[in-house]
Amino acid sequence: MGWIVAPASVIQRCVMAKQGMDLHSSTFIQMVSHEVAAGGFLEKHVREIREVYRHRRDVMLQGMERHFPSAVRWTRPQGGLFLWAILPEHIDAAAVLTRAVENKVAFVPGAAFYPDGGGHNTMRLNFSNAKPDQIEIGIKRLGEVLAEILEEEADLEPVMA
Repeated sequence: MGWIVAPASVIQRCVMAKQGMDLHSSTFIQMVSHEVAAGGFLEKHVREIREVYRHRRDVMLQGMERHFPSAVRWTRPQGGLFLWAILPEHIDAAAVLTRAVENKVAFVPGAAFYPDGGGHNTMRLNFSNAKPDQIEIGIKRLGEVLAEILEEEADLEPVMA
């Protein structure tokens, strides 16, 4: 089951593909979906989960303010489940991920979301699936990794006299 908004020609192709896969959606699933939508559960659940996600987003943002180096920037989303961190241009998020995982924290390197091959210095951070205390710990660990990487790079820069 699903919902689509598209030109009629696209919808028709989707209908044909669906029919080719399973002929029709389960009657039971359709009945359960109707009850969930018609009984008010969905509206109530959306209101509740929006508050949960808002709080988790705020915990992540506050943690980033405290623990991330000043060279790192990030978005402040009004909705959704993720925020984006932007590293200095010369830092590869995939390399940061390797170090982060060693420190028991993970993220998705942003390059996977750039069809033009960009985004090598971006990270997608998820705040929807962890509890606030886990978010705080993860952001602290990630901030420490970023600080170490930036410090190592600073140590490698030649000193001009």
